[in-house]
Amino acid sequence: MKEIDSPAAKSQAEEALAKEPADSCSDDDDYDDMDDEDDEKDQGEEQTTCLFCPEALPSIGAAIDHLDSSHKVNLSQLQKKFQMDQYSFIKLINYIRVCKISAEQLLSTEKILWDDEKYLKPVEYEPWLCYDYEVLKTETETVTVPELLQRIAEQSKLLQQANEDMERMRKDYKELLQRVHEGDSRDKAAATKDLPRNNLLLDKEYFNSYSHFGIHHEMLSDWVRTNSYRSALLMNSEDVRGKTVLDVGCGTGILSIFASQAGASRIVGIDNSEIVYTAMDIVRKNNVKNVELVKGRLEDTELPEAKYDIIISEWMGYFLLYESMLDSIIYAREHHLNPNGIILPNRCSLSLMGYGNDKLYAEQVEFWSDVYGVNMRDLAKRSIEEPLMQAVDPRYVLTAAEQIANFDMMTVDLNYSNFTYEFSLKCTQAGRLSAFVGFFDTFFELPREVMFSTSPYHTTTHWKQTVFFIDQPQEVSWGDVIKGKIISRRNTTDVRALNVEIQVFGKTYKYTVD
Repeated sequence: MKEIDSPAAKSQAEEALAKEPADSCSDDDDYDDMDDEDDEKDQGEEQTTCLFCPEALPSIGAAIDHLDSSHKVNLSQLQKKFQMDQYSFIKLINYIRVCKISAEQLLSTEKILWDDEKYLKPVEYEPWLCYDYEVLKTETETVTVPELLQRIAEQSKLLQQANEDMERMRKDYKELLQRVHEGDSRDKAAATKDLPRNNLLLDKEYFNSYSHFGIHHEMLSDWVRTNSYRSALLMNSEDVRGKTVLDVGCGTGILSIFASQAGASRIVGIDNSEIVYTAMDIVRKNNVKNVELVKGRLEDTELPEAKYDIIISEWMGYFLLYESMLDSIIYAREHHLNPNGIILPNRCSLSLMGYGNDKLYAEQVEFWSDVYGVNMRDLAKRSIEEPLMQAVDPRYVLTAAEQIANFDMMTVDLNYSNFTYEFSLKCTQAGRLSAFVGFFDTFFELPREVMFSTSPYHTTTHWKQTVFFIDQPQEVSWGDVIKGKIISRRNTTDVRALNVEIQVFGKTYKYTVD
């Protein structure tokens, strides 16, 4: 750098320095202008392209509204469902762009698929990546106290109705069983030995139980269940389009309507419950022209067509196999499925894990030791013999889960409920093991796979989990392996029920799932 020696040069330099603050201010103004532009962008006034279609919206706010109205994707709900922060949303945006998933695929997923750090790298700049997703936490619905109380009252009424219907179903069914057995008490052993599956007399009461509104409200309001079937059909519409579909146990007709929306050419639904007449009205009022519903028992009803390309049914019961509706699916496969046809869902698996919640055990088993000062311990044994259908707290799961049975709908036979499995459950934490918990997973193995789980680690379904208590809880430590055997057999007196036996800790526990 040269030194300034002459007076003239010094004078010029001084003048330049004197001007510099003014020039700096000008630069600051330029930066201020840029900041203003950024503020405008931060406020979402940039043109924004939808995440799932080519439509360009004038602002990100408009794009968010478009997602909700056109694609049924509500970002606030996603935030709550997956506990998402700003970085999670950025990963989600980039995941959608990279993988090009549809709105239906996003809505059907039950776990975060975009957690990889690679999804922090954007494909290109877009307003979605700059939006402050924290504001979604404040965008909650304003509900007045009277409105909230009214909603609570309505939900309580529906829940009470559902509980009453379920209790009536259980009571009527057991009374019918008692009448059947009393009528042939002199030769009970022979009668139960020869009792046919899908017994006509017992089935009459079974189907009548599904005429109650509460049961269908419980099933349809199970988002995991209903949306999984919907997603499996709509996401694989290219494999459904033009096909004929048989909906076994169609109930309210919702699966038949989903199949129609997916492009099936013709759908026949069959149900032996009185609810099918209401389903006919639902189909008619929704102007679904290619669905025909039939009342009858599949095994002795002539269908409009003999063979179908797809058989669909929601046949799963508590502990997967209760109700034995899989019998009807096997019958449908053997008599009504076209060669190369498919059954949805394709596969189900049954799993077991160890559990230890002292509070739940005290409420359900130890309760009987002192009932208002009266020892009713004899009833504790009865309470253990009847498994509890309960959504358990995953914090008290003590072991890893182990699959104990797997059922492929194309190969399963009528002996499916009779199986034995020797388990080895590895403890993942220490605690007092007081029960074993059963749950099932359901798979739609299609080009775009869909599955759902009734595991306590997933969103609760109306099936919940099946809890098998033991009478002598055991202390376990991390790393321990609980070895035992589980035996399942079809109940000989009630063909829709199960007898389950668990051999563990040197004892044998017997249960009836009914």
